[in-house]
Amino acid sequence: MTRFLMQTLFFHGKISRGLVAALGVLVITVLSACSEEKSGNGQAQGPGGSQGEAQQAIPVGYITVSPQKIGYTEKLPGRVVSYRVAQIRPQVSGIIQERLFEEGSLVEEGDQLYQIDPERYQADLDMAQANLESAQAAVANAQAVVNRFDGLAQKQVLSEQEFDDAKTRLRQARASVSQAEAEVKNARINLAYTNVYAPISGFIGPSSVTKGALVTQQQQEPLAIIRQLDPVYVDLSQSVGDAQKLKARLIESRIQKRDDVKFEVSLFFTESGEPYPHKGKLDATDLAVDEQTGAIRLRSVFPNPDNRLLPGLFVRASIEDLSSSQALVIPQKSVQIGNGGAKSVWVVASGNKASKRSVQTGVAYQNQWVIEDGLQAGDKVVVEGTMNLQDGAPVKPKDISQQKKSSAGGSSRQDDSATAGNAASSSHSTGER
Repeated sequence: MTRFLMQTLFFHGKISRGLVAALGVLVITVLSACSEEKSGNGQAQGPGGSQGEAQQAIPVGYITVSPQKIGYTEKLPGRVVSYRVAQIRPQVSGIIQERLFEEGSLVEEGDQLYQIDPERYQADLDMAQANLESAQAAVANAQAVVNRFDGLAQKQVLSEQEFDDAKTRLRQARASVSQAEAEVKNARINLAYTNVYAPISGFIGPSSVTKGALVTQQQQEPLAIIRQLDPVYVDLSQSVGDAQKLKARLIESRIQKRDDVKFEVSLFFTESGEPYPHKGKLDATDLAVDEQTGAIRLRSVFPNPDNRLLPGLFVRASIEDLSSSQALVIPQKSVQIGNGGAKSVWVVASGNKASKRSVQTGVAYQNQWVIEDGLQAGDKVVVEGTMNLQDGAPVKPKDISQQKKSSAGGSSRQDDSATAGNAASSSHSTGER
């Protein structure tokens, strides 16, 4: 176009040939400079330049994985069980003369609960004592005979057979005394059993008999039941897999007789979700698996000064203190769940490149996952800005390990959305330039 313009001007005589040559050189110089500037700008914005690479890197926030002490906080179903239970049954047969307690009240160990008619057993005791006195008299008589025969035997005026018979009768008389003493003791025990006492302290339930009722020795139906409610047991149910480590540590501490290993347990009421104000401790684990549920029973002990925990009450509990357990934990929002339940995370690889890593998670701890396989201490796990990541894509990492982690899921999603929006805006601006 420039050449056509020069020729036209020269043809019409507007300018001279020398001037046309000068203008041509000037135009070529200006166009060459513009071309070099455009070429330089294109080279700066090309994918091979360091400036372009920095602009295309996606900003992400990461945490450095390191072992830490955790507490197991999964809420387990449980049921309240009495610490002690005593079923009151009569040890002798007879007629109830009196009930000496108030139903539903607190009784102390040793308090008398029932009075059974004692006359029959008093008579048995009197008879046994009489038999004992008779046996003792027989011993005294046999002893006198032996003493007399001993002198005659020394003078050889008595046969040895008669002397041996006298000594045998003495031994038989002494055996009769021992038998009579045992009968007296048994009669006294039966007489004492007519007074029915509380074997433990606790709350006593309704009485199954009234005054005038006939009761029999060791009958199947109890007269009443006493339950000790402070403290109480809470039996928890936990799956076999999750209970293995806990059971192993508890058994190890018992074998080594270590008192420093204590597993604190927090309790929550099932209906209201209200936490129980007192902490308990894990007491024992069952060494057998329930065939129906496939779970292991964990027994914990809780103080119950206000009697809020009643036997049979369903509750939920969490084992808080597994502080000596080291584990790798990462925020739950950093774990992606794919088809078939496969879980993965994004990590910052060498050269600030994004890399997708498959992981295997264990139990949940607060708002985090316990990692069982797939990560090692020192790995940088991407927590924020995972939406637009691709395997091998450059990233601009920022360490957020020291930031306070939010426990609400909504705030986590807001952080991801904001990061994704900033990345999209940056990419759009680069396209416009």
